[in-house]
Amino acid sequence: MRWPARLVVALAGLTLLGATVGVLCAEGPARRARGTDEYRIAYWPADEEQAQIAAKAAALAIQRLQHALNATLQRRIEIELCHTNREFNERTGENNPLWIQGRAFPREYRIVVKALGPRRIGTLVAHEIVHVLLQRKLDETGAPTLRWLHEGLAKYVTGDLPMDDQQLLVHAATQGRLLTLDELEPAFSGKLEQVSLAYAQSYTLVEYLTSLEGKTGLSGFLAELGHVKDVDRALVRAYQMPVAQLEADWLRHINRLYLGRRGPNVFGDWLWGAVSILFIIALVVQLRRSRIIRRRMQEEELLSQIMAEDISVETEVEEAE
Repeated sequence: MRWPARLVVALAGLTLLGATVGVLCAEGPARRARGTDEYRIAYWPADEEQAQIAAKAAALAIQRLQHALNATLQRRIEIELCHTNREFNERTGENNPLWIQGRAFPREYRIVVKALGPRRIGTLVAHEIVHVLLQRKLDETGAPTLRWLHEGLAKYVTGDLPMDDQQLLVHAATQGRLLTLDELEPAFSGKLEQVSLAYAQSYTLVEYLTSLEGKTGLSGFLAELGHVKDVDRALVRAYQMPVAQLEADWLRHINRLYLGRRGPNVFGDWLWGAVSILFIIALVVQLRRSRIIRRRMQEEELLSQIMAEDISVETEVEEAE
C-alpha cells in the first residue's frame, strides 16, 4: 500500500509541475517598460523598435502640447502597446471595431494603442496623447468638449494631414463645399464624406487659430472658452474680431494653401500628359532625322550608281579605241 501511495503523490507532483511549465510557456516572455517621469510605455519584447519610436513621439508631443495649451503635466502618462486585437479589447475594456487603432483615457492619464508597425506607431501615440492632455485642460477650465478641437489639434501636433485629406480640401474648395464654423462640429456625426472633410478642416482651423495667437498657441482661446462656455463668444474675446470675419479669413486661408494644389491622380495625369507630349516631339524629331538620313543615303547610293555608270562608259570607250 505504501508504494502505490507514493507513486500517486509523485505522479500528482509531476502533473502540477507540467501544468506550471505549460502556463509559463503559454504566457511567453514578460512585458517590458521604458519611459521617463512624463510617460511610461509597456510593451512586448517583439515590439522593442516600436517602443523606441513611441518614446520619442511621446516626449515631443508632450513638449509641444504643454507649450500650445499652456498646460503642466500633472501625472505620468501610461502608454500600453498591444500586439493583438484581443489584447487591445481586453486593455480598453470593450469590444472595439477593427478600425479603432487607439483609445485615450484622460481621467486615468492612460492610452492604449495597437502596435501597427514603425511607420504608424509614432503618429498614433502622439495623437492619443493629445486627447489626454487637451481633455484634462478642458476639464480644468470647465470648457465644453469640442470634437473639432480634439481632432484638429491631434492632427496638427502630429503633422498628420495625408495627401488624401489635402485632395479632399482641394475638391471642397473648388466646388464651394467647405464647411462653415457652425457646420464643422455637427459634420462629425454625418456621412463618411462629411466626417472626412470635418477632420481635414479641423486641422486647418487649429493651424489658423494657432497662427493668430503666435507664441501663446491656443491657450487664450481655451481660457475664454472655459470662462464663457460658448465657442462664438470665446472666439470673439480671444481674437478680437467678429466671428464672420474670422470664418471668412479661415476659409481664405484654406483656399490660399490648398486650392491651387493637385492631388496625386491629377498630378499623375499632368505628368503623364507632359511625358507623352515630349515623347511625341522626340518621335517626330527622330522620324524627321531618319527621313533626312534615308534621303542622304539614297542620294549617295544614286550618286554611286551614276559614278559607276560613268566609269563603265569610260572603260567601254577606251576599249573601243
